[in-house]
Amino acid sequence: MNGATSAEAMRRLMEARSVAVVGASERPDASAGFVMRNLLAHGYAGAVHPVHPTARNVYGRKAVPRLAALDVVPDAVVAGVAAERVLDVIDEAGGLGIKAAVVLASGFAEIGEEGRARQAELARLARGHAMALCGPNCLGIYVPRTGLALYSSRISPMRRGAVAIVSHSGAGAIALGNTGRFGISHLVSVGNGAVTDMPDYLRYLAGLEDVRAIGLIIEQIRDPRSFADAMARVHATGKAVLALHVGRSVRGMVATAAHTGALATSSALISAYFRDTGIIEVHTMDELIETAVLLSGKVATACAGGGVAAIGVSGGGLAHMSDVAENVGIAMPPLTEETRGALRKLLPRYVTPGNPLDMTGIAFSEPGRYRKALEVVAQDPAISLIAAVQDVPKGLDEGGAEEYGGIAEAIAGFAVNADMPVVFLSNLSAGPHRRIRSILEAADVPMVFGTRAGLLAIKRCLTRPQPRSVEPPQPLDRQERWVERLKQGGPLGEREAKAFLRGHGMQIALERPAATRAEAIAAAIDIGFPVVMKIDSSDLTHKTEIGGVRLDIRDARAAGESFDIIMETVSRGAPRAVLRGVLVEQMIVDGTEALVGLARHEPFGLAVLVGVGGVLVEVIGETALSLPPIDIAGAKTLIGATKLDTLLGAYRGRAVGDRNALAEVVVQVSRIALCYGDLIEAVDLNPVKVLARGEGVRVLDALIVPRARRS
Repeated sequence: MNGATSAEAMRRLMEARSVAVVGASERPDASAGFVMRNLLAHGYAGAVHPVHPTARNVYGRKAVPRLAALDVVPDAVVAGVAAERVLDVIDEAGGLGIKAAVVLASGFAEIGEEGRARQAELARLARGHAMALCGPNCLGIYVPRTGLALYSSRISPMRRGAVAIVSHSGAGAIALGNTGRFGISHLVSVGNGAVTDMPDYLRYLAGLEDVRAIGLIIEQIRDPRSFADAMARVHATGKAVLALHVGRSVRGMVATAAHTGALATSSALISAYFRDTGIIEVHTMDELIETAVLLSGKVATACAGGGVAAIGVSGGGLAHMSDVAENVGIAMPPLTEETRGALRKLLPRYVTPGNPLDMTGIAFSEPGRYRKALEVVAQDPAISLIAAVQDVPKGLDEGGAEEYGGIAEAIAGFAVNADMPVVFLSNLSAGPHRRIRSILEAADVPMVFGTRAGLLAIKRCLTRPQPRSVEPPQPLDRQERWVERLKQGGPLGEREAKAFLRGHGMQIALERPAATRAEAIAAAIDIGFPVVMKIDSSDLTHKTEIGGVRLDIRDARAAGESFDIIMETVSRGAPRAVLRGVLVEQMIVDGTEALVGLARHEPFGLAVLVGVGGVLVEVIGETALSLPPIDIAGAKTLIGATKLDTLLGAYRGRAVGDRNALAEVVVQVSRIALCYGDLIEAVDLNPVKVLARGEGVRVLDALIVPRARRS
């Protein structure tokens, strides 16, 4: 793996048995001073070596003026000095054989050209010495179990647990590490990730038994292949990875001349990449927190798929929960008749058995019935998880909270012995009263707060994504003719693009080029009316806007007139364009218009897009996308993820569209991306006419944009 940090270097970084702190100081505001205090305060058992040019000792530890003066070679070094001095520290450390470092200073790639050059040199030095390096521009690393606190901010006491947090954002690391909602196994502030980045930490954490879930705050994915490789290792150990990608709204794709360029957003590509690699995507910090609560506990392995049953004591609260559940896509199936019959025997006549189940006020006076109701619902074959929906506001006094104590004890009693997972769901994001929390925590009942965030956490627990599995695609022959043409640059207009596609096995609508009025009439007669006529020019990528398209031409007279009108209109509107005449094309009236294309977005490369085509592309503007390779199953999934799927169905007498043939086009476009990906910026097949089932498809218009040549 290019640039990957070795396993041994990662072990030295994350399990350092001895640490040198360069710049160690007792100044309260010094970054290296924070590291010294944290190591001493959080029980780190390894040797700590302060390094300072003049100090004799720091916090009672003997100091040396430089790393070379140490009697031993420590596992790791913390560079707590200004950016201008960091390179010398890392070079000296590497020369001594130190294999791990934390660089706290800012002043690198985040500040501009000078900083980028400094960061590039830092990376070169660290890789030359085979070092793992956290940072620069980071807070560092904290491992609560060992007290390894190479961390340049105050560390509050954290509950130890099974969630590792790895964050490009230092503030994000602080926030998630101190929620108090779940226990922390590792806290890593990655910073710029110049040498050791997300994939390296994922590979390391994949091998640790005490880690169940890994929460990521990602600002940038620099190496998608390395990231996917690391995710495969994580999945092999059964761990869950959830990620919040920040800054996505301001990282749009540079538009190309093709429609696909405008439709392929950075946000959509990130989501597609997360799905393909089996990462659970969250969109807010609250979602990340609630999901981590469930994925780090026993609920994560106790349920998979199936439906959710809700039980509570408030009809309004349950109705609200049900509304949100439907909105986020949680299945709440009806209870079986057998289950409803058992509930009728258990509950008073005024309680209507169903899902959700409103226990009414009897749960307060007879909490034993609440527990028995949980036991009955747990036997229903359609249910995989029970959500106990209950609001107990923090502002209640002790007497008010006590009224809910019996219900909390019923839930706790059920959870201790039941095989069915139960989750306490508070509609209030603030969570329940401390008395109720203490009862549930004692029984290890997972709690999620906030209706939407909590239900999304439940959904993700039930439907954890798996890495996309793709049948190896048949290789596509790379034709030298087209390699040379693409290297020349300049868009492949409709005629050239269709020739490219035809040469790679795609079905193109019948067409003829015509340079003169007489040739246009002859071509139309030869093809058979009705026909479509389009301007033939590589200089014009969007023909309709400039008057270069005429539809539904039904006789020779109309064909001649259409040729004259197109040539005159386009010549006037685009006087510098080279016009070769027109393309006369068979007009296909029936069928559904689809868009299939490729759009580039680094660092992912080309993405495959599918959506509604033709004039509706501008109205609907909806596409589904994935990264190649794509097989037939993946192509059908993409088609099914858009409104195109509905249009291909039978409605109002229309024939069912040929999904199989369209899926083949998607696969072929994916193969083109793999074969010519280094030469292509975008491909736009719009529209692709999908005929009735069994009749195939026809590409009606196409544009291919080569990559700009790099000097």
